[in-house]
Parts: sequence; C-alpha cells; structure tokens
Amino acid sequence: MEFELTEEHKMFQKLGRDFADREIEPIAEEIEKEGKVPEDMLGKLAAVGLLGIAAPEKYGGLGAGFLTYILAVEQIHYPCSPCSWLLVANEFADVLSRVGTESQQAEFLPSVVEGRLLPGWSFGDETGGDGPAALNTTARLDKDRWVINGTKRFQTFGHVDGPTIIFARTGEGQVSSFLIPKNIAGYTSSKPMTLLGSRGLEIVDTYLHDVRVPEDSLLGGRGKGLEVAQMVAVASRLRQAIQSVACAQRALDEAVKYSKERTRRGVPIASMQAIQWLLAEMAMRVEPARWSTYEVAWSKEQGEDTSMQSAMAKLFAARTAKEVANMAIQVHGCYGLTKDYRIERIYRQAKMFELTEGSRDAQASVVADALIAR
Repeated sequence: MEFELTEEHKMFQKLGRDFADREIEPIAEEIEKEGKVPEDMLGKLAAVGLLGIAAPEKYGGLGAGFLTYILAVEQIHYPCSPCSWLLVANEFADVLSRVGTESQQAEFLPSVVEGRLLPGWSFGDETGGDGPAALNTTARLDKDRWVINGTKRFQTFGHVDGPTIIFARTGEGQVSSFLIPKNIAGYTSSKPMTLLGSRGLEIVDTYLHDVRVPEDSLLGGRGKGLEVAQMVAVASRLRQAIQSVACAQRALDEAVKYSKERTRRGVPIASMQAIQWLLAEMAMRVEPARWSTYEVAWSKEQGEDTSMQSAMAKLFAARTAKEVANMAIQVHGCYGLTKDYRIERIYRQAKMFELTEGSRDAQASVVADALIAR
C-alpha cells in the first residue's frame, strides 16, 4: 500500500510544532512544577484552529480528518506537557458528528471549537472494570427527565466547564450514553489528583447525585452506550499512542543531545559504540511505533473498524515510550535521575501511557478477543 503524507498533513505538522515551540516549550517545566495548565492555553489552541481539526465546517471546524488531528497531537505533545490533552475537543467532535443529533452538535460544537468549553467523557466507576456488569452508574427515566446517579473515576478535566459523555445502566444488561453539561445541579468533583507524570493534567472523580437532564440528552439511542464507548475508546487509544510516540521521540532527542555534550576522557560519549548502539536501538523502536499509529489513524479516517488495530497501536507505542525513555536515562547515567535534566520528567510521563485510558493488559485483551472471535 502506498502511504504518504499530503502537503496539508505537513502543514498541520508544522502548525503544531510551531505552536509547541512558541507557547508550550518555554513553560513546560513551570507547568510541571505548578501542576496547572495556564487558563489561556485552550483559547490559544482554538485561535490557531487546533481544536477544530476534526469538527465539521458548519460548526466552525476544519473537517480535516482524524489523521491530521493525530499529526497535530504528536507535535503539540513533543514538549511532553499535559497541554496536548486539551486537543480532545477533536475526539469529542469526531464522536458527536457521528452519533449526535443536529441539536446536540449545534449546542456544543461551536463552543468547543472556539475553546470556550472543554469536553470530556467518563465510563469507569469506583468499582473499576470496563464491562456493563461493572457499571454502577444508573439512569432512570422520570417522565421527560433522566435521573443519573453514580461515581465516575479518573475523569480528565472533569471539573472544567463543558459537555461530558456519561455512560450509565438504563436497564438489565443495557448501557446508554448521555451528553450533559459538567457542573450542573447534582454534579460535583473531587480535588485534582497528584500524578506521577504529566502534572498539570487535572484528573478528578465526579459524583452524580440525582442529576436531572432532558430526555434528549441521550446520545446515540437507548442501549447504544457500548457502541459509543467503542468510538471513544478507538479515538483515545490512537491519541495516547501518538502521545507515546512524541514522548519517545523527545527522549531520543534528549539522549542524542546529551551524548554530544557529555565528554569522557576528552571525547563526547556519542563516539562510544555502546552509546551509539543505544541510540540506534531507540530510533529503531520509535519509527515503527510512529508509522503504525499513522496507518491506523488513516484507516479509521476511511471508515474502517480499527478496534483491534487501535489497541495494538496503543499497546506497542506505550511500551516503546517506556523502553526508549529507560534507554535515554541509561545514556544520561546518574544525571538522568536528577530534575536538572528533562529526561527525568519524560521518563515519569512515559510510564503513564502503559496505564491511562486502558492499561497494557486491557489492550492485550482487546487484541486477543478480536483474534479469537475470528
């Protein structure tokens, strides 16, 4: 298969990298220390069109496709900052444009694309697990209102105003999805958790106590929640895969830079075969992870079912990020253990990708189930 990035793809790569170099790189360490993404970052991303890449043009988006979005995420995440998670506006737009009603799209997409609202979603409950049997959040119809009760764990920016997709049981063995505004009556959140890596990525538990929403808040139809969840999962796996690639690429670049600056017995350690082999091994792992993610994103854009392939891409890229970051620490030696060098922060973030939005074991199970079903 002939696969080549178009000039439009390359334009968005450059747009993302220029933005990251200008707006994120200079403050990445500060975000890490303060544990807070600047409040104006969402607006800055919107101003250059990065929140509307995958959104329909009639709602202010660019309609540029999912691969274009993935290419932009890679560049925005290169500073290894939580700012790239703000781009999930594109995943929200992708899902809503496929299963949302015209009124739902018109109500939320313009504000999301313009950076006035930050969207999100949450499936997992406090009990853990991904299947319907483990879902304790419930929604019952009371006349023309849905009444939702439950606790959602680990919701990214779940306390920041915007629409969120909530999954709940609406009957025996039946899961439905609801599109509701955050912070309405009955919706509360915990304080943001302190994370190992990506500090500034604010993750909270959200509590739903008799949250009452209109009947038309149902997203995708009653009992269609697992189908919507699958759409969300595919998109988030690919985003995490390319964030992992960006993390691995940054670790490699930092290792190359350090090896050229650090000397031993009067010569740069980059001239030593052991270091060269490490650098080569790192590059050899980054490239397949990058292009396999691109290919799956392109396939998704063509309308193909990429449930298994997206899980494989996330599993492979997350493992690559951790292994490459580990090798980069090895190149740095003891200096890599100090906060004086970026690689320490990159290493901590790389580990997160093996766990967040579906652990490596969960991804492996998705792949295995698909293979057995064949």
